Amino acid sequence: MSYFGEHFWGEKNHGFEVLYHSVKQGPISTKELADFIRERATIEETYSKAMAKLSKLASNGTPMGTFAPLWEVFRVSSDKLALCHLELTRKLQDLIKDVLRYGEEQLKTHKKCKEEVVSTLDAVQ
Repeated sequence: MSYFGEHFWGEKNHGFEVLYHSVKQGPISTKELADFIRERATIEETYSKAMAKLSKLASNGTPMGTFAPLWEVFRVSSDKLALCHLELTRKLQDLIKDVLRYGEEQLKTHKKCKEEVVSTLDAVQ
């Protein structure tokens, strides 16, 4: 038996079980990742809306006087920041779709693999 074979199968042939268990955990891990990204997207969207609201407040500042240029800087920077976080929200939502698609493919592959390795699983058990 090769060096890899000795380490993969391990003591009492548990290597296959460990690998099989890891494959079964895949969909759970994928769902947890999607949930995390979804929560992050929600936070980014909320932040974007808050910055847009702040930008409106800054545009209501006095257009004349000592602070007029500062109000404009606050308005422009708040607008830009709101747009950046809105774009990040969109990218995170696209990422969620990709992760969910990956999870679906993972399930299909797992089912196919399960059919192919059932004899190995029976032999190991």
